[in-house]
Amino acid sequence: MSDTAKNKKESAKRFPSLAALREKHTALLQQRAEPDEVELTTKINQFVRMGAATGEVIEAEADRWAAQSLLDYWSSQLLRMDQEVPDASLLAFNPELTPILQDHLCPYLGLDAFQEKNREFFFGRQRMVDLLVERITEEDLVAVLGPSGAGKSSLVRAGLLPVLKSGGIEGSEKWQFLAPMVPGSSPLFNLARRLKQLLTDCKLTSREIKKMLEEDSAALVSLLEEYLPNETVLIVVDQFEELFTLCEDLASRTMFIENLRSALKSKEGRSGHKLILTMRSDFENHLARQPEFQSDFERGVVRMAPLTASELRDVIEKPAALVGLKFEEGVVDALLGDILGEPAALPLLQFSLLKLWDGRQRNRVTWEVYHEMGGGRQALANSADRFYKSLIPEEQVTVRRIFSRIVRPGTGLEVTSNRIRRESLYAEGEAPDRIDRVLDKLVAERLVRLTEGRARADDQVEVAHEALVRNWPRLVNWLEDERIQLRERLRLTSAAEQWRALNEDSSALLRGRQLEEADQFNDLNTLETSFVAASRKLAEKEAQ
Repeated sequence: MSDTAKNKKESAKRFPSLAALREKHTALLQQRAEPDEVELTTKINQFVRMGAATGEVIEAEADRWAAQSLLDYWSSQLLRMDQEVPDASLLAFNPELTPILQDHLCPYLGLDAFQEKNREFFFGRQRMVDLLVERITEEDLVAVLGPSGAGKSSLVRAGLLPVLKSGGIEGSEKWQFLAPMVPGSSPLFNLARRLKQLLTDCKLTSREIKKMLEEDSAALVSLLEEYLPNETVLIVVDQFEELFTLCEDLASRTMFIENLRSALKSKEGRSGHKLILTMRSDFENHLARQPEFQSDFERGVVRMAPLTASELRDVIEKPAALVGLKFEEGVVDALLGDILGEPAALPLLQFSLLKLWDGRQRNRVTWEVYHEMGGGRQALANSADRFYKSLIPEEQVTVRRIFSRIVRPGTGLEVTSNRIRRESLYAEGEAPDRIDRVLDKLVAERLVRLTEGRARADDQVEVAHEALVRNWPRLVNWLEDERIQLRERLRLTSAAEQWRALNEDSSALLRGRQLEEADQFNDLNTLETSFVAASRKLAEKEAQ
């Protein structure tokens, strides 16, 4: 056998890791007292040769120093025994020998919120989870407040709920848990659907439950007491601000709140059920319109604390450790330096981590892919821009139009997400197949979220996270250019929905200048087209 072949064969005999090398070192220390020096010498020689070859799978500098020190120790032992010493220099790290991580192992979620099914990868929020457990023990209503991007939804869904379901509070494992809901544009119907899922013995339809909630502010507690007597029910309303941003019906908004309040105290006055809300802190002033509820709300407020550098490091490194992902030395520190102090640190961090995972080399995140991404602060904007520039001009127009429908202007410069039905994207004059194609690409790029409905037209479309609205300059510029037109467009949508809610009452139709403005839009959905057509017909009739 040639020296080269021999060296290759010996190189293939290595310890699988530094931990395995250390374990063998400990075993050798225990064998030093053996009387058979020849056998001991053989074992030490084998350890040094295999240890040197193990350098090919040890990357971190500190780990390499630790391994080399063990090899040097046993080399010195051989010298004291007057034995020939093999080459004890660690071989260079060989990335081609590292394991390949499969895509399905990805521990990062990008712009998506963590859910209960992702709880094993949810790290960095133990302080807040402990605080919420303490508060929900003391209060029937706990309101989690924080800015957009603070991780409120993830905290409740992946942090708090699993703890409660496993008995984090005495007896909480026996509670009944209403599936987390968001208010949307029809909060009473969304609550009714969740109740239908929970109350398995209830023969009422979701629409019948909704009608009860509309007519009786104590309907929620009555249903719970009828079908779940003597049970504690935990209700989670995520993104509570949608009650003010998406729900246009004041009566529905009021009855939704009153039904929630009724569930907190039963008719007998005893402690009732539990309610957890999450809400963006910049919408807190809207509660002034509901003074009685505001008082309950303020007693249970828990404000999100920003993550410390140590907690952010846990968010990065602990999920990676679970799947065997490694970062080149310094990459994690650079990522932390980019993210610390950013208002939307968590979604930006998760998106960056997802992009780093996508660009990994086998089981390693390298400096090369970090620089290609543009660093943690620019990863989201750069990725969105690369996607946009990859489209043909017609598709770029469609992207802009889709985003103009799934974001909603607020007061001042405020912009919030606007969840819409897929059907409303099919504008007059634009090919449906192009809309479908572009929407699929946006979803695949993780810039837009699509939730499937009972029928395809009922699919819900929304921006993946409001962090995109604030951190993609191109989208910010679009919104600034179209802010006035967008407000007028959304007023038309609201007016059309109100007309439908009033059973197409002619008093709700457009007249005069409002009708003239509506005629300028060429992207009306089916409802809006009917609404404008009915308004025009009435205007022509009145002009005769």
